[in-house]
Amino acid sequence: MFHEKYPGVKVNFLEEAYAIQERLLLDDQLDFAVLNEVHPHPNLVYEVLAREEILLMLSPDHPLAFSGKEREGCRYPQIDLKLLESEPFILHFPDQTTGRIALELFEKYGIEPPVPFHTRNSQACALLAYQGMGACLILENYVKNMKSDRPPACFSVGDKGIFSTLTIAYRKGAYLPSYARDFIKIAQESLYRNRFMKKDEYNP
Repeated sequence: MFHEKYPGVKVNFLEEAYAIQERLLLDDQLDFAVLNEVHPHPNLVYEVLAREEILLMLSPDHPLAFSGKEREGCRYPQIDLKLLESEPFILHFPDQTTGRIALELFEKYGIEPPVPFHTRNSQACALLAYQGMGACLILENYVKNMKSDRPPACFSVGDKGIFSTLTIAYRKGAYLPSYARDFIKIAQESLYRNRFMKKDEYNP
């Protein structure tokens, strides 16, 4: 749809960690970036695309696979992280959104679980956890797209779950050409049509 309207516009995709994308935006090296924004920067503007829950995932054969408790307001069973204080964790690096959130959760719950694996690849996190190598924190969409005979054990963390907002970010006061504005609009409409988020979640 975008290329039909702007056939002459060349789009360059750059895959980098959250911290690097943020720095490139602030240095005016990018027009915009797609981020799982958690801690907004005061010099950036964020256009909401979707809101995703960050789940704790275990192998379906894990001893704690059925230890979650149903809680009102949570779409997944809720689990107390203290139960996993000795459980190995497969984490993203701290400069990535879920990696940073994991460290914040460990501090909040007063636990220091072993972390034998770090990776920047979310699919690798999910696969290792599914194979019983440890627990991971993963965006819900990765779980939904997993192809397996048995679903993994997934849990909400915290009182009402932890959420990350998928956004398109750009520098405050920066000029956005019409093709950039249309790209944002098309992305929002596409995600909405695919029922990736509820209508009321467009409001940050």
